[in-house]
Amino acid sequence: MALATGTFDIKELIEEIIPFNRFLGVELRSFDPAGRSVVLALRLREEHVGNIVKAIPHGGVVSSLVDAAAGAAAALTLADLNDAPSVSTIDMRVDYLEPARGEELFATASVARAGRRVVVVRTEVKDASGTLIALGTSTFAVGSRE
Repeated sequence: MALATGTFDIKELIEEIIPFNRFLGVELRSFDPAGRSVVLALRLREEHVGNIVKAIPHGGVVSSLVDAAAGAAAALTLADLNDAPSVSTIDMRVDYLEPARGEELFATASVARAGRRVVVVRTEVKDASGTLIALGTSTFAVGSRE
């Protein structure tokens, strides 16, 4: 399944083109262009740990996953993915609910509202056991490439 443009598809955008996502190891698991939603996964590595005593991922890793998933969902509101670089985070809130356990995190992001210039996305992050560990609300500016 690929939402393609003349240049790249959404999987390539999320996993390979965005350098920070590639550095983190973010993977696209599924997406629904009509529902404007995505599911991203992040296999946790030692470098992601913030609490070495309990081996819990750093909050910055969780918030980065929220931002990546929400940005991907926001990109689905565009007529052409080549315009994705014009989508930028202008506000983000993350509520941490539980410490993450296991080897992988999953972020499900859905567009709550999409206007011409602003997109609002809600994101849930769950750990490998299905425990809801964080909720995110993100706002994106959608500008022109010019």
